[in-house]
Amino acid sequence: MNRVIVLLSGVFLFLSVFITGCGGDVSIQYELEMVPGLCFLHVHIGDNMNIGLIPDEINEFIPMWLCDSLHTRGSFGISLLGINLTDFSPQMLFLSREVTTDEMLQLGTVGFNCGFEENIERYNLIDDRGSMIGSIASRDGWTCLVTGSGSDRSTGRWLELEEDESLASDMDLITISESDADLTVLISHNSIAFISVIPTGMLSRAEVRMLNKVKGIIQTIEPSALRISLDIIDEEPTVTVLEIQLVRDGDNVTTFSASFSDTELTPENLLQIIRDGGFLNYFRD
Repeated sequence: MNRVIVLLSGVFLFLSVFITGCGGDVSIQYELEMVPGLCFLHVHIGDNMNIGLIPDEINEFIPMWLCDSLHTRGSFGISLLGINLTDFSPQMLFLSREVTTDEMLQLGTVGFNCGFEENIERYNLIDDRGSMIGSIASRDGWTCLVTGSGSDRSTGRWLELEEDESLASDMDLITISESDADLTVLISHNSIAFISVIPTGMLSRAEVRMLNKVKGIIQTIEPSALRISLDIIDEEPTVTVLEIQLVRDGDNVTTFSASFSDTELTPENLLQIIRDGGFLNYFRD
């Protein structure tokens, strides 16, 4: 269970630091039609992201070489489809309009250093022990690569996915989904509900206290959808903008926005200072 907490923390850390450049060239609502409605969260990543900002720890959960390869071709999406309760590894869906099935196959076989098998609808990535590590398919101008256990079954369901089974059918999420920001994170009711029911039997006292605080906030606010957007505005000095939109019970929408700029600090410098834990010390000096 501790690895579940670490995994979710890692995912949200990934989301919080994946910032720079400008995006918004693909309709996010259109993209959500290709995302299964039961996924935990979806991230839309713009064209000019700085992959180098991602901490090395994220590689434990997400193949960053794949993000880098997809990013060189344009914007793309990542969805957290589920978590394997055996080893707490994530099942991820990588979604792009900029690569073909053959190109995704080449990226997968080289990046995972594996072979593949082909059937009528998809390619399955196979390691040297004969285990499946991913599955690739295309439809309606989109190409997906699903990683993790049962990826062939997930890809098969993706090929048959109807709009009313996708995140595009979540009207609360659609209400706040569109954004021209560099990075858009969409969290559906499924993720919020999952946090609310995480068992505490294997957690430490500190983790239980933290989880109970989060559950209390969820019970008080009663959220049904959440969008987190990060944008870098190319001015002098550069402005970093964070916006959060939350759909609450009764179709109420809360919006929070904050911006930061500094004549000396770039977004990269700021992130490094935060990583090193010296943000307040920097300004004291």
